[in-house]
Amino acid sequence: MTLSNSSLSLFLLPLLLALSSPASALQILDAKDGETVLGKISQKEITRISIERGRIRKVTGNTGEFVLEKDEDKGQIFIRPVSVDSTKPINLFITSERSTIGLVLQPVDTPSDTLVIREARDPLTSTSRMEKSGRHVRTIKNLLLAMAGDALPDDMVVREPTQELSLWPGVRLNLQRVWLGTGIVGEKYQLANIGSTELNLAEGDLYKPGVMAVSLEQGRLRPGESTNLFVIRERRTHD
Repeated sequence: MTLSNSSLSLFLLPLLLALSSPASALQILDAKDGETVLGKISQKEITRISIERGRIRKVTGNTGEFVLEKDEDKGQIFIRPVSVDSTKPINLFITSERSTIGLVLQPVDTPSDTLVIREARDPLTSTSRMEKSGRHVRTIKNLLLAMAGDALPDDMVVREPTQELSLWPGVRLNLQRVWLGTGIVGEKYQLANIGSTELNLAEGDLYKPGVMAVSLEQGRLRPGESTNLFVIRERRTHD
């Protein structure tokens, strides 16, 4: 799909994040070099551990307490306790390119989970290139263009949660991809008319504080039709 500058329909945003809940069980742990932080892992299932915008280079711990699998390509690990009945905390040291962080992982009776370590960064270098690209409007435009082209900026975290949300009867909304910057979030949705009558979308119906802009490819949908919806909003603590 090609989206030109002139075809970007920007509206002071509306919608969804009131409806949006976390795509999956996800823990964000903020830490800096030398710190120890507490997280939870599943007793019986694997837990994925990764570093936001980084790679895990080394894992140090008592290997008799956990089973560890490494994904060298993506720089992440998968871990579970040796015993499914264990409630003893697991102590690890995770080393990345920038820091070594201690983890105290408490096994709990929950499904598979994801734990993301967010390392402290120099405030002068913490924002992505896209967020530094100029004025606010230009930042929004640049991110919309990247989202419309399904680009994967190397200095932003991109997730694919494939989450279905309820908007209103006769409308299906699927969250397909999320772009995470330091202070900004871009979300790509597919909005489908699954009702029996024509759907007309109005920007005023979608307003929600914290949302900066939305680009809607098609505002009028006949039954069975769908369209892409791009949302840009401020980043929240739990993102």
